[in-house]
Amino acid sequence: MRITLLRSLTLLSLLIAGVQAAAQPAAARYETRVDHDPDGIGKFYMGREIAHVMGPGGMLWLERPERESEEQPALVIEAMNLKGGETVVDFGAGSGYYTFRLAEAVGPKGTVIAVDIEQKMLDFIRQRAARENRTNVGLLRSTETDPRLPSNRVDWLIMVDVYHELSFPYEVMSRIRDALKPGGRVALIEFRKEDPAVRIKEVHKMSEAQAIKEMAAVGLEHEQTISTLPIQHLMVFRKTAR
Repeated sequence: MRITLLRSLTLLSLLIAGVQAAAQPAAARYETRVDHDPDGIGKFYMGREIAHVMGPGGMLWLERPERESEEQPALVIEAMNLKGGETVVDFGAGSGYYTFRLAEAVGPKGTVIAVDIEQKMLDFIRQRAARENRTNVGLLRSTETDPRLPSNRVDWLIMVDVYHELSFPYEVMSRIRDALKPGGRVALIEFRKEDPAVRIKEVHKMSEAQAIKEMAAVGLEHEQTISTLPIQHLMVFRKTAR
């Protein structure tokens, strides 16, 4: 009972912090610091430093053979419980590592929209989709502040090791919330910051508490954290009525 009460109070404090952040003027949401992690950009949001973006040069790392065992993407797809026919967005799709797995899961009546800021990444996905005759994969180029998604159309949006690199997380996530259908969900996958055994650079990791606080700022409610992945959080957030 005491543990449940403490968790409820913690979530309440995170929600309050998120609401306060949402009420801030846009210019006040971000802070620039001279002294910062060299792997970060020196820009901070809600106390967290934003990491450098992985460019097209990182595609070999994204497609490394050991990624299957290290991250176990099949467990992510299973946790989403897709029935077929959904509209799913792979945001920050990169090489399409998850895009094609999701396309298989939603079936021919579903759609997967691969979104990325890098045109070379999208070109790589386009070429593979053509080779495999994947007609249920669409492509969309985003900007730093706008995913450019249609409103109220998305059942699921998945971000795999991407969110911590967004230069304008508040703006992007606000628009992502608008793109979700009522009750639509975001699956946020991030390397666990709480675990020192996860050998990833610190600014490329996120804690569960930090993610909950930042999602609350844009009106996304923490639904659950699924603990099946070896080294990452799988956090599910839901669009709720405002």
